[in-house]
Amino acid sequence: MRKIKYMSLLLPLIILFGCEDFLNEEPENSVTNGNFWKTGQDVESAVYGMQREFRNVFGNVTLLYRDRGLPFDYMNPQWSRASNGTPSWKGTDGQLNWVGLYRLIANCNLILDNIGLASLPGDRHDFYRGQALCTRAYTYFYILKTWGDAPLVKESVDVGEKARSKWQDLADFAIADLKEATRLLPVATNLKNEDGATITSKQVPSKGTAWAILAHVYAWKAALNNEPDLNKLAIEACDSVIGDRSYQLADNAKDICEKVLLGNSDEGILELDFRNTSGQDLRAAGSYAAEFFQKYPVVPLTTPSTRRTFLRLNNATAMALFSDLNDERRKEYFYELDYMATQPTSVTQGAAYIQKWRGAIAYEDGPQVGQLKNWEDNEILLRLADIILLRAELKANTGDLNGAIFDLNTIRNRAKAHEYSADEGDLKKGDRSRKGKRTLFGNTQPAVLRYCQERDFPGKTSWQIQNTNRPGCRGRGTLYSRRELRFHGQHAHETNPVLG
Repeated sequence: MRKIKYMSLLLPLIILFGCEDFLNEEPENSVTNGNFWKTGQDVESAVYGMQREFRNVFGNVTLLYRDRGLPFDYMNPQWSRASNGTPSWKGTDGQLNWVGLYRLIANCNLILDNIGLASLPGDRHDFYRGQALCTRAYTYFYILKTWGDAPLVKESVDVGEKARSKWQDLADFAIADLKEATRLLPVATNLKNEDGATITSKQVPSKGTAWAILAHVYAWKAALNNEPDLNKLAIEACDSVIGDRSYQLADNAKDICEKVLLGNSDEGILELDFRNTSGQDLRAAGSYAAEFFQKYPVVPLTTPSTRRTFLRLNNATAMALFSDLNDERRKEYFYELDYMATQPTSVTQGAAYIQKWRGAIAYEDGPQVGQLKNWEDNEILLRLADIILLRAELKANTGDLNGAIFDLNTIRNRAKAHEYSADEGDLKKGDRSRKGKRTLFGNTQPAVLRYCQERDFPGKTSWQIQNTNRPGCRGRGTLYSRRELRFHGQHAHETNPVLG
């Protein structure tokens, strides 16, 4: 990630001065668009800069938690407002700002428009081009889901005012980028840097990354634009990810917490990478979730009485989410759930002790020795379990209920939880009679696949949407129910990256 820091200073210079043609001279002591794109190292540096921008933009707490409909029983006013889509935003609020997203797109376009100037072998050209295409597509997908119709900037030279394009055009543009990226990028285990060293960071897109994002775009457009044939293409994209031997489910719930959520695991597909970086490169929380609702027993020097003032999940809620006593997630995700529920609320605040993110780093010396310094957990955007459950939804939507049940049970079996039973409700229609989740998460009991515990706390939810005719409807549940915007992570379309 150190090269990323350097390139973050260089790219603005390229953008500012790249079109300068003063007296047709090429200054030897300054960086211009004409003299930069020469070698593989030049292109790699530009791509590192794009990756840093990607992490900065999508690692912003505003993008991570806007309108999430968090499942917590207690949220302080700041979190409640951000979570529930309060419509009284001011023009200066970050929730209304897409500048960072279009700056990232500008970086992608700059690489795509100039990579041909460098002397690169074909495979290295394809590798870097595929990364830029994948990143641009992911960004446009976020934009169309958040704002609906939005400007579509296709080239770095397109710098004039832009009217909004229809969201369907943004989706089709992203689909075209991703289809090309699936052809250009190698599988995750074959990623190499310019020196030939293996790349292990899951922030760097691979063939599987492109297929995973493409599956979500297809599924989103199929539902929202009434194009059911796209469900089949989404299933095929899921199949490509699941069949990629670069990815493998973690063995059990403990490994989810200690390996998958820490980052760069075999289950990870796309992440914001905060591992293996210099100390100053870490933020307060590699995963923001850990910082705001975890204290004891993960944070050093805390006790059961340490106050949780931002977000709390009641014991009863946690028990309802994981009611199967054999489910390993009940034990691993929460510290001594049943025992702590019997302790005085003056100590526990009546809340479960969440312990999913375990990458806490303490100061090793100085006046703060032993205290929490920061978290090195990656921010997980996509992982294999996500794609398996997405495929389960798609199979249910296309009538393959046995296939849907198989995929759902794949995730449950890993946690040693009970397999799906018809008593839980219809996979697609849901069962309105089950009071536990109805009272907890909304007015009706939704479909098992959309809202099963595999997608419960804390995690993102499915790409599926409510009946509406356009994306980008923020607040008031016009596009998503609160349950569909459940915590934790990037997008409503993405199934839970921290699921079972």
